[in-house]
Amino acid sequence: MLRLSDRRHLLPGAAAFAGAVLVALLGLRAGADQPPPPPPPGTVDIQLLGVNDFHGNLEPPQQDLGGAAWLGAHLARAARSHPDRTITVHAGDMVGASPLISSYFHDEPTIQATNMMGFDVGTVGNHEFDEGGKEMLRLIRGGQRTDGPRADTSDPNWQGARYPYIAANTVDRDTGELVLPPYQIVERAGVRVGFIGVTTEDTPKWLLPEYRREYHYTDISDAVNRWVAELRGRGIETIVVLAHSGAFQKGLEAVGEIVDETTEMDDAVDVVVAGHTHSRLNLTVDGKLVVEAESYGTHYDQVKITVDRTTGDVVAKSALLAPTSHAGIAPDPALARMVEGYAERVAPLGDRVVGNVEREVDSDGLGRLVAEAQRAFARADVAFVNPGNTRRPGLDAGPVTYAELFLVNAYEHPVLRMKMRGSDVLAVMDQRHGVQLYASGLNAVQPDGIYTVAVNGVLAASDRFTAFQRGWDRSVAGTDLQALVAWFERGAS
Repeated sequence: MLRLSDRRHLLPGAAAFAGAVLVALLGLRAGADQPPPPPPPGTVDIQLLGVNDFHGNLEPPQQDLGGAAWLGAHLARAARSHPDRTITVHAGDMVGASPLISSYFHDEPTIQATNMMGFDVGTVGNHEFDEGGKEMLRLIRGGQRTDGPRADTSDPNWQGARYPYIAANTVDRDTGELVLPPYQIVERAGVRVGFIGVTTEDTPKWLLPEYRREYHYTDISDAVNRWVAELRGRGIETIVVLAHSGAFQKGLEAVGEIVDETTEMDDAVDVVVAGHTHSRLNLTVDGKLVVEAESYGTHYDQVKITVDRTTGDVVAKSALLAPTSHAGIAPDPALARMVEGYAERVAPLGDRVVGNVEREVDSDGLGRLVAEAQRAFARADVAFVNPGNTRRPGLDAGPVTYAELFLVNAYEHPVLRMKMRGSDVLAVMDQRHGVQLYASGLNAVQPDGIYTVAVNGVLAASDRFTAFQRGWDRSVAGTDLQALVAWFERGAS
């Protein structure tokens, strides 16, 4: 049975990693729930607690780190340090590519968890669009799901998120209108804080073709600057961007989309709560504080902004990235009961052993295995898999459950079966330009031959790998998850 104490889904080396993180940050966390020193006269401290890229990890993704019940407990404890002056936010990808415990129920359990944690505002990431705009809006606004797989597992009384979602650069292609409100104003201790939400402009490349066509994602900084002007026109000088866009930091410098976009944002922006790259960010970019707290709820941003009560300007700001360690804190009991309830409901499916792994499989070995599985499932000569299609970094030796394989192919993307000329099959590898692909059956390909090729729906529609678009006689063999489960059930691992 999938329970909060279950460790089968933990990542290799997670215990050592969690311990190292705890040791490194223990001093920073000491006394975090104690009253802070008083701010300078005429100012007030506002606290922002930020989460990004939770991806439905209701259960701990690493040993003694994360899980909704502990994330909720940490956020509540941090909020007590600034009573009535805390705002809790997220920067997208709270759902999508989720473990079975959330995905099986259409990620409704994860939104329920964020409701229980008391989030005040959030934005959408690329994964909120994994199953299209209609499903994204249903999950946020409420209503039972009536289409797609497992519609019967959707709550008939689903109420959606109890806090606003904002998106300033997601535009409906048909109407030209924004899909969600661009900003939200939250007031604490007499200070009005304006939040603007934006999503990475690369979102379409992660989506199936039918969902890429729905929305257009405009330039991030252009969208931010447009709504900064309106917020300032309303007398709001404390401005925070929730950006599902990230970077990678080394020392005091970082490189990536959100750094480039932040340099082009209006100087009135004070803080950027970032996401998408599952990395650690805590730096200043052109006077703006930029933070990102890894992923899966293992950390959260704890940002303090000091605001001048007269002008509304932010006069000081600082942040730390805090781990959601299980040491020294009890899990939130209501969240723990909620997670346990969903774990019990999905256990008959998730705990089913579907095969065995004789020795540990690393990320490269898993990529090759998935390619082999899809080639066999589609009865193809060749199969290609992109690393982004697999969400788990490997498999431990021993029995393998359905829930563990679901973590590998959590998208349940379609596997296409098509005919291709050998020259086009070989051209796929020439079009990589540094992008890794896993292939099965490629060694037997001759340029003048005709081959049956298996490839997932996102990779087949990639703008980079145009050779796939020259294929013909296309059909859907099933999903990548079905292919992987069938592979293990045949004992082919």
